[in-house]
Amino acid sequence: MTKQLKKIKDVFSGTLLIAGTTIGAGMLAIPLVTASSGFLPALIVTFIVWVFMYLTGLLFLEATLWMHKDANILSMSKRFLGRKGKYIAGSTFVFLYYCLMVAYYAAGAPLLASFIDAIFQITLEGWIVYAIFGILFGSIVAVGIKFVDRVNYILMTALFVSYIALVGAGNKVVEIERLFFQNWKNVFFAAPILFSSFGYHNVIPSLTFHFKENAKTMKLSILLGSLIPFVIYVVWQYLIIGALPLEVVQFALKKGLPITESLQSLTGIGWVKAMGRIFGLFAIITSMLGVSFSVVDFLGDGLKLKRKGKDRFFLCLLTFVPPFILVSLNPSIFVLAIGIAGGFGEAFLNGILPALLVWVGRYKDKLRSTFSLFGGRITLGILLLIGVLVMILEIVYIIKNYF
Repeated sequence: MTKQLKKIKDVFSGTLLIAGTTIGAGMLAIPLVTASSGFLPALIVTFIVWVFMYLTGLLFLEATLWMHKDANILSMSKRFLGRKGKYIAGSTFVFLYYCLMVAYYAAGAPLLASFIDAIFQITLEGWIVYAIFGILFGSIVAVGIKFVDRVNYILMTALFVSYIALVGAGNKVVEIERLFFQNWKNVFFAAPILFSSFGYHNVIPSLTFHFKENAKTMKLSILLGSLIPFVIYVVWQYLIIGALPLEVVQFALKKGLPITESLQSLTGIGWVKAMGRIFGLFAIITSMLGVSFSVVDFLGDGLKLKRKGKDRFFLCLLTFVPPFILVSLNPSIFVLAIGIAGGFGEAFLNGILPALLVWVGRYKDKLRSTFSLFGGRITLGILLLIGVLVMILEIVYIIKNYF
């Protein structure tokens, strides 16, 4: 294989893994919180969040390039922010990704159970549904990154096919006048959900070292891997906001259900509901694989365990068992878990933290790398401010809706 072909293959692989990690359960919640604002406000806030998360992804890459092989959040935080920074970042990482794992279980396990029921006529209920879900996908992660990468190719293909089918069927019943509705009052309260929907930063350290610290490959992978979800999210909101009555969306939000549960009403065609479930399941799995893989790496880094053999099996248990227990206790936790993950976990870990790491690396430690994000202190300051504002928005949203 020539160097050029290898570069294209690496960018393609990195793009798909980043896109697959990004497109997940959060996508099923986005229209639930943007529909009440209208399509144009939803488009603008989605774009703002994408730009923010793209830039902080590049900051994460810049910080990663200063580190040794196999370094992760804990090692990076300890080096640049000291022991206290390490503990804060580590606690936030555990909080964020366990919240996401809980959301994946809550939305994905029932979808998997519906397929098992339809294909094998076996009805699964209660904790058994979540146990089977965790065992199945925990086993994939336990094998290693090469197997995860191959499975991700297959799932991403199925994801795009089902997505195109849904958009094709739903576009026929989109009512253009619904897209003209605008209510800017609450649009920015959707930011925490969008933050969790654009989270891919967790795979940057693993991919950077997997691609031999090739900054050009990683920069292009981050751009394309985050841009694909942006386009998909915009079209998805166009479809849902233009085709579903607002009261249907609000009902799903109130019940804490993913929007795919309302998809059959788009056309009245029976297969649309099945395709919606296929799309929803694959969206969750592709994201779950990337997130759980990075959690295994994180825990291995923190506990000083190898990422193979018995140690990897133990790390997978630590990754999949706690969220299994939580979701078994409260199965309707989907929307709340996604919002908290984005408003607190993503805003700090994938927004504030990368800016802090780079600030210390550039201006205190005077480090240089093969890649540096533009804008200097001004860009870093703006990104830090936005991260803080999103955390405040999530606090206000929780107080308004749950107290």
